[in-house]
Amino acid sequence: MAGRPRLPIGTYGTIQTTELARGRVRAQTRFRDWDGQTRQVVATGESRNAAVTALKVDLNERMRHAGTQGSLTPDSRFADLADAWLDDLRLDVERAESTKETYGRQLRTQVLPFFEDFAVREITVGRIERYLKQQRQVSYSMAKHSKTTLSMVLAFGVRQGLLERNPVKETSQLKKPKRIPKALTSEELAAIRTAASEFGTDPNWMGPRPDGQVRDLIEVMLGTATRIGEALAIRKCDVDVTADPPRVEICGTIIHRTGVPVYRQEHPKTKESNRVVPVPSFAAAVIRRRLASLPADAEPEQLLFYSKNGTPLMPANVRRQFRRILDLAGLGDAAISPHAFRRTGATAIAHELGLQAAADLLGHTSTAVTKEHYAEPDRSVTSRPAAVLQRLAPEPASEEEGTDAGMWDVWE
Repeated sequence: MAGRPRLPIGTYGTIQTTELARGRVRAQTRFRDWDGQTRQVVATGESRNAAVTALKVDLNERMRHAGTQGSLTPDSRFADLADAWLDDLRLDVERAESTKETYGRQLRTQVLPFFEDFAVREITVGRIERYLKQQRQVSYSMAKHSKTTLSMVLAFGVRQGLLERNPVKETSQLKKPKRIPKALTSEELAAIRTAASEFGTDPNWMGPRPDGQVRDLIEVMLGTATRIGEALAIRKCDVDVTADPPRVEICGTIIHRTGVPVYRQEHPKTKESNRVVPVPSFAAAVIRRRLASLPADAEPEQLLFYSKNGTPLMPANVRRQFRRILDLAGLGDAAISPHAFRRTGATAIAHELGLQAAADLLGHTSTAVTKEHYAEPDRSVTSRPAAVLQRLAPEPASEEEGTDAGMWDVWE
């Protein structure tokens, strides 16, 4: 005798209800999960309808997760594939939560509005090409990020057997506009330092006066060539002011994610960029001052820069105050961000000690990123070529040669 037919993955059987004590009702059914196992799913309610509704809510959630493994087909909506990819992405322990949020935001705001109603099999090279050209008209950065996110979603579709190949790989290459890294000039740096020291000292200042942390942060960022989050994450235990020169361990960064309080991540942007950097005397003086301002009983993990509540400073708030300092310096329209201090430090090191030294200071694994994004090219040429070219000069004329030249003049 044939047994009960096996349920397809992501589906459920007949819903049965049973009256319980005190007027409650239980609804239950069989559900075949993503791993092929058939499980009993149960829900209860004050009435039959309430119990069935609660059960269906549970089943819908189970079907959504089961769909990531088996119920998707080439005719499924791209939006369903995108949801499945997001579920899979959340299981990736190698990616930072902030990175996952960035991919999800990019998917929702840039990719889904164009592809949401297409079936997976309808995502063709031609449609992707048109989409990327539209994105490129806005900016290269937008097109690049959209292409990366879309490629990850469709690569997931390939792994699920919905596509034979990833069509994003067949699209034309995005040509990156040539941008030359720009360091701060000595005049710009002097203006920013002056404005930072004077910021909030106006007798007519409205509101709470700045506590000088952004002023100190500028010096630390410039003296360590760190990212803003890395500088804000420096703790008491990361500093050795007794060394010669003083040293700071860069081993964390400040993260702010939606719905989560700002916190210190236990490694910089990448785990490979953990490093110990020597600091110049001007930055060391600021660090000593920050250490002296800490409570006497401060724990080793105490941050050098912190809010009135003792929590990490939010990078967005620091940037907001930095923009006001730029306005005071007359540089409000100069498109300068705190990252300019990192480029300025990288440029100074690269010109004096070479690209490899700059890459080591910045925590880069190769000099390619340092050269392309951080170190402003040195257009000056040393004096040695002039000495070499001088050898091409004619020999000085002798007295006898000078006489011959006069004879020729007479004959002419």
